[in-house]
Amino acid sequence: MERIEKLETLTTIDEYIKYYKDRIDEREWSNEFGAGLQLQSIRKINDHDIDIFNRCIDRLNDRFRKLAITLK
Repeated sequence: MERIEKLETLTTIDEYIKYYKDRIDEREWSNEFGAGLQLQSIRKINDHDIDIFNRCIDRLNDRFRKLAITLK
């Protein structure tokens, strides 16, 4: 993999991390002010989704770090 391809991949990974962070913000907002505030079942679903999104972010960060090390 060439340096340009690695940089493009790092950019893509960063965009996905931002995407998941936005999704987490949406779910947290729903739990604090939206339907999750009123309905316990939606709150549980949102909490579960937040957990999954955090795991995705952790995996993407691992991939990002491993790829960034190979740029040197």
